[in-house]
Amino acid sequence: MSVELSSSVSSEDWAELKENQDKQSITSFLKHRYEERYFDPMLHNSSKHGFSMMAISCLMIESFISLKKGWKRTNTKGKHVFEEFFQSSSHFEEFHGLGADFYEHIRCGILHQAETTGGWKIRRDLTHKIVCRDQKIIDASKFMKALKHTFYEFLDHLKNQDFTSNDWKKVVKKIDHLVDNCN
Repeated sequence: MSVELSSSVSSEDWAELKENQDKQSITSFLKHRYEERYFDPMLHNSSKHGFSMMAISCLMIESFISLKKGWKRTNTKGKHVFEEFFQSSSHFEEFHGLGADFYEHIRCGILHQAETTGGWKIRRDLTHKIVCRDQKIIDASKFMKALKHTFYEFLDHLKNQDFTSNDWKKVVKKIDHLVDNCN
């Protein structure tokens, strides 16, 4: 049985894309998958809320890192996923050293308590930087836009890599995991 990995690519399509080593179509599929699942519902929605934007952002960070690493799941990685993400993106330099705090008070706070914890606040008023460490404020709109830029840079990086590179091997491994999880 074929399963939709995005509205434009099924698990059967994936097998063909992988066999043909079609980098352009695979990166287009990934872009479409992340846009329709993560970015568009938040960035192109007048009813969006900063809290929801950060919940989706946390989900996307874990999905993105597992894609980059070829991991089946992130459930044993915890704060290390967020520390690595912030260290690896030039768009999140202001978050360097905040991975553990972010994981505990933003990601786990939202997931387990339906609230941020540790005094952290989420806003969308665009007068703040992406993060104000001293006031513990994150601008959800700026955060999600930086996340989108980080993801697009990764896709551009993939386009310039040989399909047999380690980066591509990890991406293929993760998408194979997605397909296996659907069956």
